[in-house]
Amino acid sequence: MKMDHLCIKLLCLVTFIHSSMCIDYDGWLNIKIEHSLRCNEAFCPRGNISLRSIRAGTSIIDQIPLSEMHLEELRNLAKADGFYTVRALVSSADNKGTEFLSSVKAKTFLDNGLTDAINAWMLPTGAVIAINFQVTNSSQSLQQDKDGYIINSKFYLRYVDQAPVPDTASYIQKLEREREARERGEVKDNRSFLAKYWMYIVPIAIFVMISGATNPEQAGQASR
Repeated sequence: MKMDHLCIKLLCLVTFIHSSMCIDYDGWLNIKIEHSLRCNEAFCPRGNISLRSIRAGTSIIDQIPLSEMHLEELRNLAKADGFYTVRALVSSADNKGTEFLSSVKAKTFLDNGLTDAINAWMLPTGAVIAINFQVTNSSQSLQQDKDGYIINSKFYLRYVDQAPVPDTASYIQKLEREREARERGEVKDNRSFLAKYWMYIVPIAIFVMISGATNPEQAGQASR
């Protein structure tokens, strides 16, 4: 058991080091969370997530408990098998604001005691490209305090490796050099006779086959 516990700690440490090395940029990040539950406008505030350092990944989550009115609206959505929609407004030192929408089943969110996981997907440049909310299978009952029903959230910063970009400029330059070399006669064509002149041979062969098929009698006499 001690060895397994040590392995888990080492795995977490390696994952943290890898995540820190994946990011080329460091700075602050702020995510304003809003939801649509009986709001005067389309969305109203639900909370805020702030990070002083993206590389450190340590977040501060501050959320507003649901009121009785909001909980009643959530229950109505659950009865109608509707969706609970959340809007995330992301801002950073280099980005004034990007909006992301995500939805989960209202019944699932309610049945799990208002518990969810918030994932922010980030490129090595520090740009957030997606934010999604997932309901965790906690089977937790509703928690209430003097301000309302508590929302329990966990925040995860995910890093996305960019795919390699093809070096189109170098490839075009290579083709240009090969063309110039052929024009100067520096490149010899070592292809076989068929490889060089197949575009001339194939039409003639097709024409002969078609002629033989349309004139079978002449083809038979010629064979005699």
